[in-house]
Amino acid sequence: MGGFRRTSGLLSVVCGSAFATLFVLLLGKSLAAPLSSTAVFPFPNTTPITPTLYLPLVQRPGPKLLIGAAHIDSAISGEGDEALWLWNAGPVQASLAGWQITGNGRTAIFPITSTTTIPPGAGLWCTADPTIFRRTFGFAPGCEWGGDDDPAVPDLTGNSPRLTNSGGVIQLSSPDGKAADVLVYGDESLIPTGWSGAAAQLYNRGAIGSAGQVFRRKPGAAGAFVDTDGAADWSGDVADLAWGRQVFFPGWLLWQPGWQPATQPLQATGTITLAIGPDGLYEPLLAFLQSSRTGLDLSLYTLEHPLLAQAIAAAAQRGVVVRLLLEGGPTGGVSTLQRWCVAQIAAAGGQVYFLDSRADAPNGFRPRYRFLHAKYAIADGTRAFVGTENLTPDSMPVPVNDSVPPGRRGFYLFTDASAVTGQLAALFAYDWQPEIFWDLRPFDPAQDSPPEGYTPPDVPPEELRPAPFRQPASYTGDFAFALLTTPEDSTRPDNPLAGLLGRAGGGDEIRWVQLYEHKYWGDTFSNPVADPNLRLAALIDAARRGTQVRMLLDSFFDEPDDDRSNRATVDYLHLVAQAEGLDVQAQTGNPAGAGIHAKVGTLAIGAERWLLVGSVNGGEVSHKINREVSLLVNAPLLYDRLVEIFDADWAKSATERKK
Repeated sequence: MGGFRRTSGLLSVVCGSAFATLFVLLLGKSLAAPLSSTAVFPFPNTTPITPTLYLPLVQRPGPKLLIGAAHIDSAISGEGDEALWLWNAGPVQASLAGWQITGNGRTAIFPITSTTTIPPGAGLWCTADPTIFRRTFGFAPGCEWGGDDDPAVPDLTGNSPRLTNSGGVIQLSSPDGKAADVLVYGDESLIPTGWSGAAAQLYNRGAIGSAGQVFRRKPGAAGAFVDTDGAADWSGDVADLAWGRQVFFPGWLLWQPGWQPATQPLQATGTITLAIGPDGLYEPLLAFLQSSRTGLDLSLYTLEHPLLAQAIAAAAQRGVVVRLLLEGGPTGGVSTLQRWCVAQIAAAGGQVYFLDSRADAPNGFRPRYRFLHAKYAIADGTRAFVGTENLTPDSMPVPVNDSVPPGRRGFYLFTDASAVTGQLAALFAYDWQPEIFWDLRPFDPAQDSPPEGYTPPDVPPEELRPAPFRQPASYTGDFAFALLTTPEDSTRPDNPLAGLLGRAGGGDEIRWVQLYEHKYWGDTFSNPVADPNLRLAALIDAARRGTQVRMLLDSFFDEPDDDRSNRATVDYLHLVAQAEGLDVQAQTGNPAGAGIHAKVGTLAIGAERWLLVGSVNGGEVSHKINREVSLLVNAPLLYDRLVEIFDADWAKSATERKK
């Protein structure tokens, strides 16, 4: 005990501890005698008064639960995977005993005896049918309503919440019946207490529809979620060009517990090699496939290269575990040539799956991604590649001496850096789960084989062109990188590419080479103001801060009369540059003879020298609902090589345009 201090009508007993002060209220006359250390203080001419002790009230923070996401309009017949994601935004673990979920007048209740809890900064899914939920989301839910379909999943009592597709109100209430959170969505016009303004909406412009989407809250500070009790909290908000206009579907990696977005570059050590097509892609790809010894995992959009397909089949024949994941419905359909290529691999013992709806999938089921459009592979768990090109003779022709036939301009990065290969291996392992996901259809000889007697055509090239970029460029040492994946990262304003574009300013340089870069997203009749292409807008904003921007787009596949053609984008950039005095130049070209198929860029930001190589085209579907992979690398030697190629292609395209 420290000591006593005299106050007016109040005696404060000061403890030696810094955490407690005891207040003793003395009733009666003013203090007139020396203090005594006894428990009762005598006053002249009065009866001794027993002091009253008042302790400060310390209140433990209570749970703060939110509706973090809502899967309302399931695409599956019967909608068994309707679900809500409850999120603990409080600082302590939250018990769900007695909590209530109400959907449009029907309430499910966590039993008072429930032991279900949610740690701080974590979520828990509750669904109608745990079995279907697991097959669409990829993991088991934390609770179920409306029955006991899975004995391992805790049950709610009461009624199944009614999640009306067209619109309604969902409410989360505490055990005392008070509303803790509300979601008003769709066409609901009766606004309840706890919500402000119009109902939340899903983003459904252009080729992206609402059916099957998941409502999700926007991220907030320090990993939390935005919570202002209105539509602006939700990711479909079209007024928010940064965190709004986002799209979410079941089965994406970002729903997995513990998933973290790529927000900062990482460090890696190893060798990284840049190979250029059509001049010099075939030989590095062939060497990569032939060197595999134990495992070979490939995620590709299409495979129409007989020689490379035979190399994959040969790997399977020598005992390599080959797993090939392909898009089941590419634009234009699966060619007979691809059927032949895939049949060779399957016959050799390779495992082949297509992103497609399986026969045992329920009615209405949709694959997780609009297109499996990535081009990457991992060999033996130690080496990997990420590229812009499909495996075709146009992109990877066999060199003839120092010449190649006309082909596609494209790029691949090869690396043995474990930090990169590890991330790619984890991504492939997630997408390759045929025991869980209904969208992985195995190779079926009756359905996927070519016609009997078919053999690939052996047509000698009619024309050969010089291959000045046949030799790859390599760098060994430490480098920074970021693996960017769609749909997880590409439209997040905090991803590393967005960060680089946001830092670009005076004295910096950006070179951009793309198969296409739409001048706007959204509906076909829209415009760059109402529905900006966020990537193009970021490049223009960099130019407004003083960055030099050069953009080379394909002319071979382009349809100039389309308002979202490359020609239209080039004209739009010229108008913006002229009106605002920006150092922006753009043109279309075909420097390698059969089109630009690349999706690459170089970024000189201060002293950093970055290159981007991947599969993401400049359209909204590519950025939001495809499976895409890009590798962003800070490697000056590789940057210099890519700039050299860009400058040569730029000059050639300008010369050809003047003819």
